[in-house]
This record gives sequence, C-alpha cells and structure tokens, in this order.
Amino acid sequence: AEDNKRRTQAWSGFWQYRLVRGRLGLTPGLRLEHVRYQRLNRLNGAAGRTALTQWIPGLGVSFSPSRFTVFAGVHRGFAPPRVEDIITNLGGTVDLDPELSWNYELGLRLRAAPHLSVEATVFRMDYENQIVPASVAGGIGATLTSAGRTEHQGLEAAGRWQLPQWFGPRHTLWLRTAYTWLPTARFAGIRYSSVPGSSHVLVSGNRLPYAPRQLGNAALMYAHARGTSAWVEAVSTSRQFGDDLNTILPTPNGQRGLIPGNVLWNAALNHPIEPMRATLFLTVKNLTDRLVIVDRVRGILPSHPRLVQFGLRWQF
Repeated sequence: AEDNKRRTQAWSGFWQYRLVRGRLGLTPGLRLEHVRYQRLNRLNGAAGRTALTQWIPGLGVSFSPSRFTVFAGVHRGFAPPRVEDIITNLGGTVDLDPELSWNYELGLRLRAAPHLSVEATVFRMDYENQIVPASVAGGIGATLTSAGRTEHQGLEAAGRWQLPQWFGPRHTLWLRTAYTWLPTARFAGIRYSSVPGSSHVLVSGNRLPYAPRQLGNAALMYAHARGTSAWVEAVSTSRQFGDDLNTILPTPNGQRGLIPGNVLWNAALNHPIEPMRATLFLTVKNLTDRLVIVDRVRGILPSHPRLVQFGLRWQF
C-alpha cells in the first residue's frame, strides 16, 4: 500500500533566432530546463527531494524552392525522470539521470499536385542514457533504470491526397497515410540483461523491447459541405520484443515473450446542429473488438475492448 504526496516544479526558458536569406532558412535555438522533485510517504514519514538542470541546444536548416522544402536538423533530446522513479518510497534518491540524446533528421516536404502532399524523413537518435524498466519482466513494483547508450535509426513518411469529387462538389474525400520504419533500435553500449536470473547475459546489440520495426496507419475521411464528416482508420503495429533478451516463446507467467503484431480499426462520425452551435459525435475505437497484447511488464496486459462514445459538443 502507498500513500504518497508527490510534487514537481519545472522552470524553462528558451532563445530562438530565425535567419532567412532568400529560400534558405537557418534557425538556431537554446533551451534551459530546471526541475525540482519532492516526495513524501505519508505512511512512514519518509521524504526525499532532488533537482536537475539541463541545457538543450538545437539547429534547423531549410531550403524552399517552388513546391518542395528540404529540411535538416540536429537537436538535443531531454526527458526528465518522473518523481516516483527518481525518489524511492523510502525517501532515498535513485541514481537516475535524465534521458539524453542527440537527434538528427533530413527530410523532404513536397506539394506534388494541387491535392497531393507528401513528406519523408530519415532520422537517427543516439541516446546517451535511455530510461527503460529496471526489470522488463520484474513484475509489479519494477522501477526504471538507465539503459546507457542506445541507437534508433529509420524512416518516416506521410501523405495526404484529396480524391476526385466523384459524388459532386458538395462531397469531399481524403486519404491520409503515415508509415514508420525502424530497422535499428538497439542497445549500443555495454549492457547486461535486467531480467531476473539473467544479469550475467550480455545484451549489447539486442533490439530494444517495445520497439516495433514497423508502424503504419491509413484513414479515409469524408466531409459534406454542410459540415457532416466521417472517417475510418486502420492502425498497424508490427511484432515487438517484450524483454531485453529478445525472447520469442512466451513464459508461463506471461512476462516475457514476443508481442505479436496487430491491426486495429477506428471510426468516427460528426454532425453539426447549426441552430445550437453544437456537434453530435460518435466515435468507435477497436471497431472489430480485437483482443491483442500491448504489454508484458506485469504479465499479459490486453488492449482496450471496443469503445463506443456518443456525445454532444456545444460551443457557447
């Protein structure tokens, strides 16, 4: 049992300068983050506090001739740990540094036609200290730990196409797609397994848990001139590992093993009620009520079942 009071105070400031010379743009920036943590266990009176400060630089470049834009950037990544992760329930401070990385990207945005736009980006993220579960199969109460160096590298692409007006000018159809390919997501430094009983096993080079190689979604959207709209969406996730040993076969307790890929369907409908300045909406998530595994950290955690929401949004 826990009865905790957790407090976080965060201050940040940034400087950014946009320099434009013709079709070339240069944007350097610098951000400062300062975070203070406090945690009080009301059951035993144990208390702890700590703080961290981080400078975050970044630089972006863009070149925009005619209908396309080429862009590139390098930025410092930063994510502070949560209160419950950096301060223990006994009042002690966990030696858990913030998540730091250098992020690189090179991409292209193209207006290929009046009703067609596409974007593609190659990226690389070099983490100096990625935060992962201390025991991926550690069960309830498992904390987080610093995984050290990790590497992520891949491609993102997206597109949007307004289809021909087959049903007349009052009806509009769009097709929207997005895809992520992540061939590299691995432990890059010297790293031993955090799975109980396997702490002597070297996992350097193994794929990171919960890092699917492919993610994708596609949506068909409809809009009527009077404001009625609807869309249906398919979301695809490829298989992924549930632990740093990259275990394939599931264990009896469900805390290790491969997480199969899946495709989930969602849909929505909106209809305006003009005199009331309101909109009726209907949303359905996991349309086919498919049961999939989404997590193994504390045993098999299933996805949410079919979720239907019906309501009224009113502007006043």
